[in-house]
Amino acid sequence: MRRRAATAVCVLVVAALALAGQASATRRAVATQSYVVKRGDTLSSIAIRFGTTVSAIATANNIRDRNLVVIGKRLAIPSASSSRASATSSSSSGHTAGVLPTKLRAHPERVALRPLFNKWAAEYGVAPDLLQAIAWIESGWQNSVISSTGAMGIGQLQPATVDFTRKLTGIQLDPKSATDNIRMSARFLRYLLDRTGNNVSVSVAAYYQGLRSVSTSPTLPETLLYVANVLAVRPSFA
Repeated sequence: MRRRAATAVCVLVVAALALAGQASATRRAVATQSYVVKRGDTLSSIAIRFGTTVSAIATANNIRDRNLVVIGKRLAIPSASSSRASATSSSSSGHTAGVLPTKLRAHPERVALRPLFNKWAAEYGVAPDLLQAIAWIESGWQNSVISSTGAMGIGQLQPATVDFTRKLTGIQLDPKSATDNIRMSARFLRYLLDRTGNNVSVSVAAYYQGLRSVSTSPTLPETLLYVANVLAVRPSFA
C-alpha cells in the first residue's frame, strides 16, 4: 500500500507485544498442520504464512530460542483460531479484551467513530475489531493525519488506494471525510482478505507493504512488526 515512518502508536505497542508473547506461551494451541523449515525461514515469516503467531508456534514446538529455527525441522503449526482465542483471552498482554486503549478513551470524539467502524465493517463483511485495530495503529483514529508519502486519514490511504477503492465501490468517496475514509479502509481490507483466502496476518501485511510486494517478495522486518502490533492491540476492540 505504501511505506512511511511508523506511527507513535505503533512504537508504543512494542513493549506490550513482548508481554503478550509471554502470556501466549502459557497456552498450548491445537496443532492442525505441519511445516518443514526451509532456508531463510524465521518464526515470524512462518507465522504470517499460516495466519498464526510466533508465540503459538513456539509453544506448540517447545521452542525456547525464537530466533533460532533449524532447517529441515518439522514444525507443528497451531490453527489460527486457536491462536486468536489464546490471545483474546489474555488480559496480561497490556490490551485487555474489550477495553479500549487509554489514549483513545482520552478522546471521546474519536471513540464516537466506533459506530462508523461497525457500520462499514458489517457492510463489507470484515471483523470490526480488526478494522479498528489497523486504523488505531495507522493513525490513532485521527482523520487529519497525512503521512510524508501522502497517505491520508484514519486508514492512512495512499492516493492510489483511494482511486482503487473508488473503482471497487463505484462511488467518488472522499478520504477527507471520516466516514468515507473508514468505508474505503473497510472495502480495501475486504479486497485483501478475498485475495489472501481470508488469511488475516497476510492481509494485514499487505495493507502495510502492498499485496503485490507481500506476494512476490520477502516480508519486510517492519511489516512483521506492524502485523504483530495490529494483532496485539486487536483484543482491545473486541
